[in-house]
Amino acid sequence: MEFIPETIFLIGHGSRDPEGSAEFEEMVRRMAARHAERSVVHGFLEFARPNIPAAVDQAVSRGVRSLLAVPVMLLDAGHAMRDIPGALAAARRRHPDLVIRYGDHLGFHPNMMAGLIKVLRDAGEDPMAERPGRGLLLVGRGSSDPVANSNFYKFSRLVWERTRFETVENAFIGITRPTLREGLERCRQIGLSHVVVAPYFLFTGALYKKIAAITKDFFEQYPGQSWSLTRYFGLESLVLDAVADRIADGLAGRHRAYRDEWMRNPEGIRYARHGHDHHHQAGHDHDHHPHHDHDHNHPRIESGQHREQPAAADGKTGGA
Repeated sequence: MEFIPETIFLIGHGSRDPEGSAEFEEMVRRMAARHAERSVVHGFLEFARPNIPAAVDQAVSRGVRSLLAVPVMLLDAGHAMRDIPGALAAARRRHPDLVIRYGDHLGFHPNMMAGLIKVLRDAGEDPMAERPGRGLLLVGRGSSDPVANSNFYKFSRLVWERTRFETVENAFIGITRPTLREGLERCRQIGLSHVVVAPYFLFTGALYKKIAAITKDFFEQYPGQSWSLTRYFGLESLVLDAVADRIADGLAGRHRAYRDEWMRNPEGIRYARHGHDHHHQAGHDHDHHPHHDHDHNHPRIESGQHREQPAAADGKTGGA
């Protein structure tokens, strides 16, 4: 029987704005060029075509027998943890001979931090420069999932740890609070002289443009306030590398979206004169475990943090 390599199925959120969906499709083209030995297909969760059921049906009609589905999502909200696995499970019921494995979202991949820092620099905001009164407002999509929202706060804290911004504040453009206007008002009230608004978004679209419009409208009320707005960053090479890593992880059966050991090294940004976060007393003796990037056969519980993988379409956890 002819061997057909596993097909990579990249899943985007989709946007009511055709520009946002087109940028995701450009990402798919670039990932296909990197994986010429395999077929790369795509689908959208909502607002754009093909949706997940149609994309799976099209793949099966072309003879595809196995899919690695990779959610190109920033955080572990309901879309990545519930909606996409549900759609894949329904597709599996329609095509009982189809094998579907489910990979990881982008999560805490170190390139997401590096990508954000790059777009800050591209906007003329050196994140390593000390500038009194300059703050960063990180804007997320917002979710009804408390864990996803808390992971956004975790990420924003690490942004503060690795940069020289006086403060890093948080806001969301939908579903939860603080809203973008509340975040902007807080930045004004705490006396920041310059506010950098950084949407944590992969692509343009209705929500990114809404962030830009609200931000412009807000600061027009305070003409003396200095501010800037960064771009989305899904087509940055660093992010494409992160997506490629998630594909490689999925093909190998690894799950590393919550791997956060890289976060523990502050790179001398905030604590250069300390080194440790506590004082060693006489007789104090303990192990500091070296951090490393290679895998061992440990249970998938890392750094004290674990979240269940969504059930894959074949009923196995995480699609492994």
